[in-house]
Amino acid sequence: MDVLIAMAAFVLSHVVIARTRLKPALIARFGEPAYLAAYSALSLALLAWVIWAVLTADRLPLWTTPAWSYGFAAIVSLVAFVLIGIGMVVPNPLSVSFRKAGFDPDRSGVIGWVRHPLLWGLTLWAVSHIPANGDWPSLVLFAGAATFGLVGIFAVERRVKRQLGLEEWTRLTAGRGNVDRRAIAGAAVGVFLWLVFLVIHPTLFGADPLAVLRAQFG
Repeated sequence: MDVLIAMAAFVLSHVVIARTRLKPALIARFGEPAYLAAYSALSLALLAWVIWAVLTADRLPLWTTPAWSYGFAAIVSLVAFVLIGIGMVVPNPLSVSFRKAGFDPDRSGVIGWVRHPLLWGLTLWAVSHIPANGDWPSLVLFAGAATFGLVGIFAVERRVKRQLGLEEWTRLTAGRGNVDRRAIAGAAVGVFLWLVFLVIHPTLFGADPLAVLRAQFG
């Protein structure tokens, strides 16, 4: 029950802020940088609550963990972290992002292709963990996060299209260009974060993916 309550609080916090006038009111009152900092802190706190609830809940096995799931988790989560890193660094007016100013529609690069790197990264992170965590409540966390990410991608795209108008949306997404230095820097940030989480994973979550991979392929 604690897992469901925590997950509901996480989802509702995003829905209430995104679907009401609370977001523009907060931005108008405190400014966008302060809003983004507070929103990120709230999201991380609620996500930490969800993870803590999962780690302390009773386990109900649902399937036997397949051997390939650990390699799958490592590879797909690497892609996820690269996308998250790009989403953190590269300006993006088309989706959830830390920066919107400085986007060049003629050289949109990765943003022109992916459009929602942060949301896709978080979705892939969740998907990567599903096969290796065959129990309730882990399924609530990872399947719920993947579903939330996918729904969020379509909801954000629909909302931003409506806000920008079709003509402006088309202009911002028409150019592709090459991957620029900011995207490369973002990808490097993502790889670094992926390595850090591999190292601290046993401390945070009690499972050591590196030890499992070494046992399988070492």
